[in-house]
Parts: sequence; structure tokens; C-alpha cells
Amino acid sequence: MNLNKADFQTVLGQARELVQDQLALTEQVILNVAKNAPAGISDRLAALFQKKGKRIRSTLLCLIANCGKSPVDVDRVAHACAGIELLHSASLVHDDIIDDTEVRRGQKTAHKEWGTQVAVLIGDYVLSQSMQSVIEEAERDIPVILSQAADQLIAGEILELDHCGDMQLSFETYNRIIDGKTAALINAAAKIGAILAGFDKPMVDKCAEMGSHFGIAFQIIDDLLDYGYGSKNLDKAKFTDLSNGLITLPLLYYFENSSAEERREMEDLIKRASEDNIPAQIKEKLSVKGAFDKAKASAQNHLEKALEIAQTLPNSKFTDEIVAMFASMSDRGN
Repeated sequence: MNLNKADFQTVLGQARELVQDQLALTEQVILNVAKNAPAGISDRLAALFQKKGKRIRSTLLCLIANCGKSPVDVDRVAHACAGIELLHSASLVHDDIIDDTEVRRGQKTAHKEWGTQVAVLIGDYVLSQSMQSVIEEAERDIPVILSQAADQLIAGEILELDHCGDMQLSFETYNRIIDGKTAALINAAAKIGAILAGFDKPMVDKCAEMGSHFGIAFQIIDDLLDYGYGSKNLDKAKFTDLSNGLITLPLLYYFENSSAEERREMEDLIKRASEDNIPAQIKEKLSVKGAFDKAKASAQNHLEKALEIAQTLPNSKFTDEIVAMFASMSDRGN
């Protein structure tokens, strides 16, 4: 399948514009979480929520929800989107603590701003509020899906920590990690969107599968961006995975095709990844071996699988935007 090379940020902007009313209502639901929070939490949440991300997950949910035969209930969509975005926000607060990340979306991270103890509790509060956002949802599968996504996300993060610095990490374990820490939430967004669209169970399941493929591709591209591969105006520090001892897909491909001596040299470099100039040496070795190109091809393969499913959705301008998002993801530069 020949994928369109449109700029992802442009395509995402067009997609958000198409569902802007629902996303605006989502933002209001999220801001109300901050407004209604107790003193000492409210102001911190307001500051946290001002650091808005790209809203990829909620945009995808909205697009799928609008692909059904009947007009969508915008309030239900907004609360579902808020649940997804709040869960994502909570996970980022906790991730930044675990990784000791200093910058997120161009600003100081929560734990650098307020201290680790407060940031942990703020993340916990946001996680709780993500579940509260869908507690009154009439379709009871939706709160369950969101809760299960939280479980999978946490399990994926723990599995990643358990294998931090594991030079023998397998492709299977890597896939289990990204299935949990990234793909699970996008799977949930797509599945919830399909339910709100009124699709039958087989189509709901196919949309969930579509979300997983998109989520896996998204994480692989993130792995590449961590090395600065394909990056443009990156809003976070490079080489954070390396400095935190995380073995990602480019390194797995390197190890797969390296001699015993090359493996030993790379393992030594990884152990010294926090030293100046070492990440650049690692990047050069990966590039020479074609590891980045192989990882990019893997992401492309998942995007093609997501596209195959997307093209079975009912014909509409919303489906067209889903297809455009998937087609442009492989060249995401930030």
C-alpha cells in the first residue's frame, strides 16, 4: 500500500478542526476537574492542564464516533475523551517522575515544579478523575474499557522497568511493553469511539485492533525520535531512553545482526550512555547497521494494517481524516 506523505501535524490539525466542537467540550470537562478540585490541587491541575498535548487519542475517538449512521451524543463523546486524556495526563506525570524527565511539552515537568511527593499525588488524583469522567456513562462497557486500559498501561510500565538495562530483551517482551504502555490507551480510545458510533461488536473489535496497530506504530516512531531520527522541533530531550537504560526497537535490530564483538562494544556504550558524546556514537552505529530503517519499516507495517481496517469504515469525511492521520504518522517529526 502506498502511503500518502502529508505532514502529520497538518493532517492532525485538520482532523481536530473537523471535530472541534466535541474537543472544545472535552476541554471544558477537563478544566472543570481543576475548577472543582480541593484547594491545593485546583491551581496545580489548572497549570498542568494548560500544557495541552496533541490530543491524538481524543481526536481519534471523536472521528470514529462520528462515523456511525446516527448523530453522535456530543456530551457522551466529550466525557469519554476527557477520561482518555486525563488517564494519559496522569501516566505522563508518573512517567516523568520515573524517568526523572525535566521538560515536557516545552515546560518543566510536574515533579520539577512541585516536588516528587506532590507530583505523585497529583498524578493519582488525575487518574481517579479519569474514571470519574465516565462513571455515569450508560454503556457500561466504556468505564470497564477505560479501567482495563489503565491496568494495561501500568502493567506495561512495570514490565519496562523490570527489563530496564536488559541487554537480552526479546522482541516479544518489547512488544508486550509497548502494547501496554502506549497501544492499550489508543486501543481503548478507538474501541470507545466505535461503541459511541453504534457499531456492532465485530466492528468494535476491528476498531480496537486498528487502534493497537496505530499505537504500536506511534511508539516505534517515538523510539526513533528519542535518537533524533526524523525529529523536528522535538518538545522533549533526546536520548532519554538511552540514559534511562531502556532498550528500544532500533537496538533490538542492531543486536539481531551484530557479531559477538559488536554486541560487547554496544553493551559497553549503553552502560556509559549518560557520558557526553556516547549517545551520538550509539546513534552512528545503529545508523550504519540500518537499525533505524528497519524500525521505521516495522512502524510502517503496523500503519498499513491500521489503514486496511480504517478503509472498511463507512465512507465519510471523518473516515477520510482517520485514513489521512494513519498515512502521515510514519513521518511524524515531534
